[in-house]
Order: sequence, then C-alpha cells, then structure tokens
Amino acid sequence: MAILKVLIAALAFGLSAPLAKRLLDVVPPLFLAGLLYLGAGVFLGLVRLVWRRRPATGRPLTVRDRVILAGVVLTGGVLAPPLLLWGLERSSATTTALLLNLEVVFTVVLAGIVFGEHLGARVAVAAIVMAAGGIVLGWTPGDAAIATGAAVVTLACFLWALDNNLTRLIAEGDPLLIVEVKGLVAGSVNILLALASGQAWPSPGTIGFGMALGAVSYGTSLVLFILAMRELGAARAGAYFSTAPFFGAAGGLLLLGESPTLGLLGAAGLMALATWLLVLERHLHRHHHPTGTHIHVHVHDDHHQHAHEGWEGPEPHSHPHPTGPMEHEHPHTPDAHHDHGHG
Repeated sequence: MAILKVLIAALAFGLSAPLAKRLLDVVPPLFLAGLLYLGAGVFLGLVRLVWRRRPATGRPLTVRDRVILAGVVLTGGVLAPPLLLWGLERSSATTTALLLNLEVVFTVVLAGIVFGEHLGARVAVAAIVMAAGGIVLGWTPGDAAIATGAAVVTLACFLWALDNNLTRLIAEGDPLLIVEVKGLVAGSVNILLALASGQAWPSPGTIGFGMALGAVSYGTSLVLFILAMRELGAARAGAYFSTAPFFGAAGGLLLLGESPTLGLLGAAGLMALATWLLVLERHLHRHHHPTGTHIHVHVHDDHHQHAHEGWEGPEPHSHPHPTGPMEHEHPHTPDAHHDHGHG
C-alpha cells in the first residue's frame, strides 16, 4: 500500500507542472505559489473538519515536532514553490518536470549524510545517474534564460529535499494536520508578499482553478507522500516519487504540445535508469530491536506484540507502547522500527 500511495502522489504532483505552466500566463510565480498552497491548506482543513471521526492517522505533535514543522513550512512551502514557478516560467514544462528528479538526488544525499538514513550501493549509484540526467537536461549553451531557469529549479529541488527529510522526522504525526498547517501558512505568506510587491489579484476563475490544482497536486499528494514515508523512509519514498517528473513531462508533451529534444530524451533515459535502480532496491539482513518505548499509529503485527494495560480501541490506533527486545530477519525499510545502524 505504501508504494501505491506514493505513486498516486507522484501522478498528482507531476501533472501540476504543465497545468501550472498554463496559469503562469496570467498569474505571477509568487502569487501562484500562494494560491497552490493555500488551496491545499483550505482543502485539508475542510477534510479534517468534516471527517472528525476518522480512524487514528497520527500521534500528537510535540514541541520538537512543531519546531521541525516550522522548518518544513519555510523550506518546502514558502521558499521552494516560488522558485520552481519562476524557473518554470523561463523554461518548458517538460524540461522543468524532468529536472524535478534532482529532488530525489538531494533527498537521498541528505538522508544518508545529514540525517543518518542507511543507503545501499544501488541507491548511491542511482543518485549519481540521476544527477547526470539533471546536468544533461540543464546544459543549454547559448541560452542563458533557460540555464538560469534550470538553476533556480535545481535550488527549489534542494529545498524540497530538505523539506522531505525534515518531514520524515514528524511523519508519525497527523499528515492532514501537517499539510494543512504548511498550506495555510505558506500560502498566506506568499500571497501577502505578492500583494505587498504590487501584484494584482487574478480573476475569481483563475483563483479557483489555482486553489483546486493545489488541493490535489500539493494537498492530497503531500498527505499520501507522508503516509508512504512512514514505511519507506525519506530516500526510498523519494525514489518512487521520482516517477512524478515523467508524468509531468508526458503532460507537457501531450497537453502543451511541447517538442522533445535530443538532450531531453537522453536525460529521460538516464533518469529512467536511476528510477529503475531505486525501485528494485531490496534491503534484507538480521537486525536487533532494542528495548524502548515510543508512540505512533500501529496495528498488532510482528513488531507490536504488547499488553495494553486497559487501553482498548480499534486498529490502527496510537498510544505509548514498549518495543523490543527482538532479533529477526526480514526485508525492511527505514520506518519507525528500523532506524538502526549497519556496521
């Protein structure tokens, strides 16, 4: 189910590039970024309001979680979206969509080097191949505007990669709440900045379409991505999410009538190879679960054989529960129970 969630998220986000390209004809990048995220926040706020009796989807956010969420809002909500749209305005939707694969590279590198997530040789090779595809795609001798646009999109990818890894740290929280806060705060900030800089309100129809696009491509997509990260970790969820640019590139070719170039096809081939390496990665070894206590949404599987001491509730549910000691061997990913060293 985690893989299906992240693939649906990739489809929803990938198609936002060609559709947002259309909106950029009538809305400046900063204002459009605000509309997209505000649409995501408003939509998920309404979902939480209407669906009050939904099954448990996350643990309460701690003070530390809220500090991390502030970093998520700043990097992935306030800074990255305007940069992406500014770059998209100066290059084709197909090129920009494929450049978004660099988010996977940065996510993997940050997950392994900064956040301590285990990465195998296959993941490292895939990251290098993906980076090569990005270089081929962004290399446009003699066209400074496109090269500048590619550089700005690359910076947006780095910020979103940082956002991904920070979000992984709070992925056990309620994803609807996390994305609602991110959308409402980031969307409001960017719209206020756009108005303060003298940009005018777009037409009501444009506002409605922009917010609807944000509700699906940013709101629903981010919720599904967070749910997938709980089981897969940031690097591997990012690997599956790397299919998003291909959906976006296909949308650029089919919806906008853009023409493929030799460089575009070469970059697509390298990125497809990298995605294949990442998706087929398998991690299996004997590992130990130490004694401890934590809280997250769970069902009573092999990792959750514990007494409830009076707690009764339908599964999945969330409450503080003991873990370990246990030692066994099975395929696994860096979820809440497999954040262990690899000596």
